[in-house]
Amino acid sequence: MDASTPADTLSERWAALGRSDGSVPVALDSVGLWTVELPFRAPVRTARGAHRTRPIVLVHLVGRAVGAAGDGAVVEGWGECAALADATFDAEDVERSLAVLRHVMIPALVERSAGERPPRPSAHLLPAPSELGEIRRASPHAPLAFAALEMAVADIHLRTAQQSLAGLLGVTGRRVEIGAVVGQTDATDQLVAAVGALVDQGYRRVKLKIGPRWDVEPVGQVRAAFPDLLLQVDANGAYGTDGTEDAWTRTDRAAVSGLTELDRFGLLCIEQPFDRSDLASHVELARAMTTPICLDESLDSLRSVEEALSVGACSVVCVKPSRLGGMGAALEVIDRCGDAGVPLWMGGMFESGYARGMITTLGALDGMAWPGDLAPTRSYLEDDLVPDLVLSRVSQTGGSGALVADLPEGTGMGPTPEAGTLDRLGAKYQLIAGPGG
Repeated sequence: MDASTPADTLSERWAALGRSDGSVPVALDSVGLWTVELPFRAPVRTARGAHRTRPIVLVHLVGRAVGAAGDGAVVEGWGECAALADATFDAEDVERSLAVLRHVMIPALVERSAGERPPRPSAHLLPAPSELGEIRRASPHAPLAFAALEMAVADIHLRTAQQSLAGLLGVTGRRVEIGAVVGQTDATDQLVAAVGALVDQGYRRVKLKIGPRWDVEPVGQVRAAFPDLLLQVDANGAYGTDGTEDAWTRTDRAAVSGLTELDRFGLLCIEQPFDRSDLASHVELARAMTTPICLDESLDSLRSVEEALSVGACSVVCVKPSRLGGMGAALEVIDRCGDAGVPLWMGGMFESGYARGMITTLGALDGMAWPGDLAPTRSYLEDDLVPDLVLSRVSQTGGSGALVADLPEGTGMGPTPEAGTLDRLGAKYQLIAGPGG
């Protein structure tokens, strides 16, 4: 952490947001949802299918700074939901997230914030992000929806305090090296060309999407073309099992035989080869390979991370706040893995620039083992809600350059969508509730 910041844990800093002495209370006036579809520049292809657009759901809070330290100024908070149009990566698709937000989580937040207006007791004001546990427990199978709500609550408290997320976490002024992701292509020469274009731009770490019949040959050709590239692969659970306790049946062994061959390519890790619920196969593969096994879709809580590490299902953790159930959960995971010396890296979910700025800030924390999936949104979206990350190249030992991103500027999570941009993109707004009327 920065030398100027206290040596407390990330979780403790998070718990203090909106609750510490000197915090300005926020009275919640309204909660709404924005929805918009953003086209991908090219279909995002994995072993499980292709995505051509990115549905974006934004939770929008409007409130007022109140009490002795407040002046009644209007403040806003924004949170972004990571759910996709289907359940390719998560059991929770965008329709489920919207339903849970509309009918469960937002009404619960409003009820939690309702009551007599200030200067009555602070229990009637917007809770701190660390005080949303009851709302989370009310919908335990909707981590993506909760993460969006928690993000909006944290954002409004940060903006009320005139503080940035980077300032809260002690990483102000840092720059973050970024990595890129390449989906499956029609031919290996196309894959090599796509990776080459990224290398020319300054990316030193690239992740390839793999699956049955698209693994050893394409990865081998990329490695041959770029022997010094930091390379990892991601299967998104494409190598299935029969679901029995003895997960590695004869058929399964044949299906995954190519995975052990990947050892010879010096990969950083292989990410999520099996289904999210199938820890047993990951344990077996970890025993059979020298390449580290990383989990992503399997990790939807601090408890799931601890279980996967304890049984040997993985030795590397991909951190995704939305999948883990919010920023608070992600910071707990980062704290615990840091204490245990477990390598971490930041994963992306093809989010808009608003949420990408947030995870880029997390990517600046100590303990990140290598560049995360933090390529700018202009590399995968046709248009965006906010200005893109500012990139630059910095020299490295040996004369090579690394591509780094500046952290978002301003207070809160970073620059927020403007009304004109939302209108231009055809975004739709729905007012869900508001204690003030």
